[in-house]
Amino acid sequence: MVTLKDAREVSNKIVKEFQPISVVVFGSVAREGKGEDLDLLVVSEDDKRTIKEFNKLLFKNIREYYKRFSIDPFVVSVSKLKECFFKGSLFLRLIQKEGKVLYMKDSIKQWLKQVDEDLKMANYLRKGNFFRGACYYSQQAIEKSLKVGLLQKGWELEKIHSIERLIVVAEEYNLTLKVNEEDIVFIDSIYRGRYPAEEGLLPLGEPVEEDAVRAVNVANEVVMEIKKHIK
Repeated sequence: MVTLKDAREVSNKIVKEFQPISVVVFGSVAREGKGEDLDLLVVSEDDKRTIKEFNKLLFKNIREYYKRFSIDPFVVSVSKLKECFFKGSLFLRLIQKEGKVLYMKDSIKQWLKQVDEDLKMANYLRKGNFFRGACYYSQQAIEKSLKVGLLQKGWELEKIHSIERLIVVAEEYNLTLKVNEEDIVFIDSIYRGRYPAEEGLLPLGEPVEEDAVRAVNVANEVVMEIKKHIK
């Protein structure tokens, strides 16, 4: 039986030796925390080594673990990954849906870049009177910035979209934010109300300029505060 702990151990070995872009566990170990074998996706840089050569070196590097459990590593270059993903690879969509990221190169830097892009988009849409879009991207900026702060604290990434829950989790990691609870409930209602027929739509219906301004302001405050905690 192989566990998530085993998966992290193997991932650390791969990272130390090859410095890949990312390592993702999927399959039963990702879904249930244990399984009969270990399925890993290893994304490599676009370098002079062929995938065949990388696989050969990878097998040699993690050979010791095969004594304990079966490992099915899938190695792909970052350019090939993007190509297959945008062609609609069902295999990659499945990994995206159920996988757990064990390692990502420069993860904090990449998350912060997305946070800044979401904030810019929120401001841009607010100025263009696209208030629902402004609210949505504000929520995204808050969610991602909270995850950045938690990752910096050693938190293991989870697929959480609720800002209320992320705030509670942050408190457990001694990451406290001066955020009004009413603002958090408001921001969460934006995410739940992405679709017109979905229960939880903003109480007053379509968001208006006042809602968009409020959402953007909350996002700016949270992001600014989180960045103070980032080393």
